[in-house]
Amino acid sequence: MQSFTSLIDTVRDRLYRLALRMTGDGSEAEDVVQDVLLSGWQRQDEIVRLDNPPAWLMKMTHNRAIDRLRSRKTRSSYERAAAPGEACDRTPHRLVETEDTLHHIRRQMEKLPLDQRTVLQLREVEGMSYREITEVTGLKMEQVKVYLHRGRQRLRELLVKEKIVER
Repeated sequence: MQSFTSLIDTVRDRLYRLALRMTGDGSEAEDVVQDVLLSGWQRQDEIVRLDNPPAWLMKMTHNRAIDRLRSRKTRSSYERAAAPGEACDRTPHRLVETEDTLHHIRRQMEKLPLDQRTVLQLREVEGMSYREITEVTGLKMEQVKVYLHRGRQRLRELLVKEKIVER
């Protein structure tokens, strides 16, 4: 059985990226993750015995972020790069170009409905399986597939419109 501390070490960044994608604000994302970790610490004996503790923590993060969004009146800032990419082989020009493209993708993702944006984040960025996404979001498998398909389709349309992706 994995200790709670080692569990947190493996999922903390994923929790933050999910919270950041959902709230669009780094400070709020940190607050969401802190709330989740505090609640988790208080229930650590239960959590480490679960079949999939990371999925449970992701679901908690998802729920806390939704609570924050419901209580907040306006969204004030966009996401900064949540996780630095590998920069070893890249030229400065390539790094700027990549960052610019990622900025456009993030900006367009903000235009998607929350469910589509969340499912895209979990699948494409976090690499979660459909089953794990259903556990985290509470959505049915069919809904996850529909949101993923529609989210990808709409994101592509937005990027084509902005001429980031070719048809």
